[in-house]
Amino acid sequence: MIDFALEAERKEGKGALDASTKVLDAFPPLMMTPMAALLGGLPLAMGTGVRLELRRPLGITIGGG
Repeated sequence: MIDFALEAERKEGKGALDASTKVLDAFPPLMMTPMAALLGGLPLAMGTGVRLELRRPLGITIGGG
């Protein structure tokens, strides 16, 4: 995100404040990947059923990073 702001300062001639507000445009796509991984592992960590002892550690590892 810092590189994104520095590029806006250099190439577009924006000030530091304007460049930092432009970073907010890139924030949602950057957060979608980690949130998708975290929420995808949630059913593994919280699930019940057959062979739970094999799936639960994987879900906890995904969530814990």
